[in-house]
Amino acid sequence: MYTAHYQLREKPFALTPDPRFLFLSLSHREALAHVLYGIEQGEGFIAVTGEVGTGKTTLCRTLLERLGSETEVAFIFNPMLSGEELLRTITAEYGLREAGRTRAELNDQLNRFLLATRQAGRRVVLVVDEAQNLSTETLEEVRLLSNLETSTSKLIQIVLFGQPELDDKLDSPELRQLRQRISVRWRLSPLSDVEAGDYIRHRVRVAAGADRDLFTASALREIRRRAKGVPRIVNLLADRALLAGYVEGAQRVDRAHVGQAAREILSAWRRVRPSRVRRWRAFRVGT
Repeated sequence: MYTAHYQLREKPFALTPDPRFLFLSLSHREALAHVLYGIEQGEGFIAVTGEVGTGKTTLCRTLLERLGSETEVAFIFNPMLSGEELLRTITAEYGLREAGRTRAELNDQLNRFLLATRQAGRRVVLVVDEAQNLSTETLEEVRLLSNLETSTSKLIQIVLFGQPELDDKLDSPELRQLRQRISVRWRLSPLSDVEAGDYIRHRVRVAAGADRDLFTASALREIRRRAKGVPRIVNLLADRALLAGYVEGAQRVDRAHVGQAAREILSAWRRVRPSRVRRWRAFRVGT
């Protein structure tokens, strides 16, 4: 709606995890570097966690793009599965027939595939997004996959992306064996004030194809103050503020537009589910 008004080729603050818009904050750069290093070194388990909206899924998609053609990848994005369902999903992701096979046959088939892939000089990676939704039983199934190894290296590397609840599960006594096998563990941090401003300018640049000064300094400060460094909330505020500016015919977004955006978003959340408004307390500060 407002893209032509601001001379943009597309919306800069869509919530879809498009790697083109990935802004590598210090925390994101370090997380991606640790994950790629862990994969290159053949580490068995890697875990990356972060609060809702901190960019885990976008980072996950970027990782998938960075893995070369020498890597066989299975990507699980809906992990609310039982142990056997997860095993069947993984088998299917690697292009193996799973229908009609018993659990033992699935494990045997997967092991043969992993051995053949390693002998061909290729690595195998399993990436699980929203891994906090994995049950303890299913996480134990994932741990058992890591038992598939040669005398010198792991046959499959497993990367878990999840919310802080995943940390809680991994720290539980029931999963101590899995926890001990995680060699790389990283927690994403919110954007700093400087990074939040750079993040907004970066996304506008990608959407416009050139630098565009669409937000006043006071608008940037207001977005930073209300979003508390969470990229998803930055996106919501900036998108709605651009719309507010468009409605008024303004060429730049100012602090008042951001305040209007925050009130509209909070009001919408109240209509959807009052109990979830607690997640948006940042909007209430100073309003």
